Amino acid sequence: MRLLALFLVAVAAQAQDVPVDTTNLPPNTEPYEVVVLRDIYDADGPLVAVPMRVVNTSAYPVYFGAAPALWAGSLLADEDLDPALRLTVAQAANFGLTFALKNLVRRPRPYVAVAGVTARDRGHQGDDVFDPHSFPSGHTSSAFVIATSVSLSYPEWYVVAPAAVWAGLMGVTRVWHGVHYPSDVLVGAAIGTVSGAAVHFLLPRVFGEERDAAPAMPVRVVIPL
Repeated sequence: MRLLALFLVAVAAQAQDVPVDTTNLPPNTEPYEVVVLRDIYDADGPLVAVPMRVVNTSAYPVYFGAAPALWAGSLLADEDLDPALRLTVAQAANFGLTFALKNLVRRPRPYVAVAGVTARDRGHQGDDVFDPHSFPSGHTSSAFVIATSVSLSYPEWYVVAPAAVWAGLMGVTRVWHGVHYPSDVLVGAAIGTVSGAAVHFLLPRVFGEERDAAPAMPVRVVIPL
C-alpha cells in the first residue's frame, strides 16, 4: 500500500512537469471579449474603414462644439436656453465620472495587451499618449451623453435617429481602432446615457421657468356701442 502511494505521488509530480502546448489552441479559447474585439478589429476594406475613420474624426468637433452651438443657436433664435444648460451640465458630469473610473480601474489599452492589435487612432500612435487607460471609453460616453441630452430636449425622429446612430457607431469605431474593448464601450454608453437622462430629469428649469409659470394675460376686446 505504501509503495502504491509513493508510485502515485511520483506520477503526479512527473505530470506537473510536463509543459502544456498552447500554440495550437482554437481561437474560441480566448476570452470572449477578445474574440469580439478581434472580429471587429479585423473587419477591413473601404466600406468599413471609411465610415469608421469619418465617425472617429467627428468626435472632438462634436464633443467641444455641441454645447456652444446649442447656446448660440438658442440665443439667436430667442428659444429656451435650458436644453443648452442641460447639455453643458451633463457633459461635465459625464467627463468627471468617466475619468474618475479610468484612473480607478487603470485598464491597459487593447493595443498594449492583445497580440496582433495596433492602434489605428493617431492619438495613440507614439510614446506620449494623453489617456493610456481603456475602461471606460471616454469617446463613447461623450457621444452618448450628447445624443441622450439632445434627444430628450428635442424628441423628434430627425434628431433622435441620427444622434443614436452616430453614438452607436462611435462605440464600434473605438473597438475597430484598437483602442477599446467591447466592455469599455458598453460601460461608456451606459455612463453617457445615465448622465444625460439624470441631468435632464433632475435639473430644475432655469431659463424657461418664468415663461412657463407666467399665466397668459386675458385680452379684452372693447366694442364701441
